[in-house]
Amino acid sequence: MQIDRRDLLGRAALAVIAGATAGLAPSLSRALSEDEASAHVRITVSEILALVGGPGDSASKAPRLLAIMKRNAAMPQIARFSAGIAWRGMNEDQQTRFVAAFGTFISRIYAGRFQKYAGGGQAGEGFKMGRVIDAGRKGMLVKTEIIRTGAAPVEVEWLVTDRPGRVVIADIIIEGVSMLITQREEIGARLEARGGNVEKLIADLAA
Repeated sequence: MQIDRRDLLGRAALAVIAGATAGLAPSLSRALSEDEASAHVRITVSEILALVGGPGDSASKAPRLLAIMKRNAAMPQIARFSAGIAWRGMNEDQQTRFVAAFGTFISRIYAGRFQKYAGGGQAGEGFKMGRVIDAGRKGMLVKTEIIRTGAAPVEVEWLVTDRPGRVVIADIIIEGVSMLITQREEIGARLEARGGNVEKLIADLAA
């Protein structure tokens, strides 16, 4: 049996993501269904497509993407996971400012990526919804593809959970690369480069 490399990457990502979702407060609602997860991704995707398909460059769209992410994703939990062990060394004020700065930072990155794949360059023709995989306590993994003119489709997977008490996206995996894993490594490297100074890190992310 042939094993797809992207499936292996996806499984590895899910193993790390378990650490991020395990810390979320358990939902008081019934278990998340495949239809609910798929519907949440469809709504999120439609909002992103409307944004990147409109006028303006990725920098001007980043604040609006951040608003979408705040509504539809587990932003505080994603920021906390990305901070790694540094989170425990922050006081409450630093944690609050880190979450805000991280949101600014990550929205700039993904505004550029979505603009490239779905709104600019080789223009995107839309998204194709794929199958939904039950990831157990971690949630549901919804597979999609960005359909592009004259180029291969881009695989995007969305990990959806209801553990915070509402349905949210806990991770975005583009071509096997997890946002959670990537940003945890990126934040760790940035903090190390600044001698472990959290204030400098926060200022850098917010700039």
